Amino acid sequence: MHNPKSYQNIKKRLRKSSFIPFIKQKLATISCVVLLIPASTYAHDKATAVSQESEIISKVINAYGGDALINAKSIKVLDYNKGPWPGESEIPGEPEIWRINEELIIDFENKKKGLLSYRAPRTTLDLEKWIHDGKKTVMYDILHNKYSVEEWASYEWLGSSLIRSSDTLQARRLHTDLKSAQYIGNEYYRGKVHQKLAITLSSGTQFTYFIDITSGLIRKIQRSHPRIGNMLYVFSNHQTVNKVVFAQDLNFFINGTLRITSVERNIELNPNITRAFKGFDNFTQWGDTFNYSDLHIEKRADGVYQVGKGRALSVFIEHSDYYIALGAANAIENNFAEIKKRTHTDKPIQYFIVTHHHNANLQGLDKVLALGAKLVFSDAHKSVITESLSSKHSADDFVVVPDRTPFNIGNLTLSDIATAHAQHYLLVYFPKHKMVFAEDHYVTNLKTAKPRIYHDMVRFAQALDELNIDVEKLIDIRGWRQLNIADFKRWTRDFTAKTCPKDYAVCTKG
Repeated sequence: MHNPKSYQNIKKRLRKSSFIPFIKQKLATISCVVLLIPASTYAHDKATAVSQESEIISKVINAYGGDALINAKSIKVLDYNKGPWPGESEIPGEPEIWRINEELIIDFENKKKGLLSYRAPRTTLDLEKWIHDGKKTVMYDILHNKYSVEEWASYEWLGSSLIRSSDTLQARRLHTDLKSAQYIGNEYYRGKVHQKLAITLSSGTQFTYFIDITSGLIRKIQRSHPRIGNMLYVFSNHQTVNKVVFAQDLNFFINGTLRITSVERNIELNPNITRAFKGFDNFTQWGDTFNYSDLHIEKRADGVYQVGKGRALSVFIEHSDYYIALGAANAIENNFAEIKKRTHTDKPIQYFIVTHHHNANLQGLDKVLALGAKLVFSDAHKSVITESLSSKHSADDFVVVPDRTPFNIGNLTLSDIATAHAQHYLLVYFPKHKMVFAEDHYVTNLKTAKPRIYHDMVRFAQALDELNIDVEKLIDIRGWRQLNIADFKRWTRDFTAKTCPKDYAVCTKG
């Protein structure tokens, strides 16, 4: 195992050695042969293992800038990219391309970070500046002149996805953040021998680095994520800026599917950090927010309950001898158990409404069927929903709502509407209480303040108007805020599309 603190000593020792060419030649020869040897024979004398892993790490750090990199007081990393987001498109099976442009500045000496983030998913624009000042994290919403203190966002969390995507910062981690390293053999990549190094960081996160045996550059990084699956970062077109090397091109894959491809990447050592950690004096705070990290339940009206924690929320509408449910299918068992405790009844769930086809709505549908409920969904989403099921099912397990036709089920009316979020979307209306239930269109964590208004919300308001139904209250199943229709109509009517300020270069490419 490698101790990162030994880097300087290793470097001095290697510089003095007159056997370096001989050692490199022998290591290259051994690396080629080792592919033919069973894994059980990789056990080495401890001193030999330390020497080999330390030499590889020393080679990597030197390849990326050596002292210039590891002694840097600060660094700026620019990463503009685009990529498909499977399962989040307006139409099932049609690619949805999102743009994410980010610039991260890290002050290593004072443990500060500044992240400028521009995102363009679907019809929405987000421009935010996140600052961790060594104690707390503040997020500034530049398009709305608002800010919020994000107590949950730590120094380690901020910009972590960008750090994972930077081969340069990954190389630096071998010196600053390494818990252990193990050489696990060689592998050919692009016809060249690459050394594989199994890395465990101090956080416990594990990676496998694929290192060019000649140059020391990281060509690939692999990570096995317990929930997401196999993650692969592929680096190419390496450039040098101020003695520091970085990959100008990145492609990122999840389970073999492309998720991110680079548009522009760059790096700057010891940049001017004066403005990086400066906020906006004229911005006002968004307001108080809900914080239900534990299981919580709300009675929304007679026989209408909302229950869950985080964003895994469900709504249950009580009928004489059954419930209709909608929301987080993955949490249906726990949420339903809480409802039964609250109401002291043992009625079954007869129907579960799947409002649309996105990933979060498909996860856990097998759990719903296991409870004996029927799935209710739009005819347009029949294929994608049935294909997501792993359990046995039949036509009797489904209730299919015809396109663009009002459909009554129990005491609810379902309407298949078109929104910017999904071409077919089941809006749920409870006439008795003049209440509408939906997901993802007007969710907010703010308790009372006017939420952020965006195009998806405006289009939803237009579709709601076209139904010509009597509505007083709106509940987004993913949040705890109940909106009244008068505020909702006023906010969406007064909406003005946001554009990126001219002096923000982060918005101009991609």
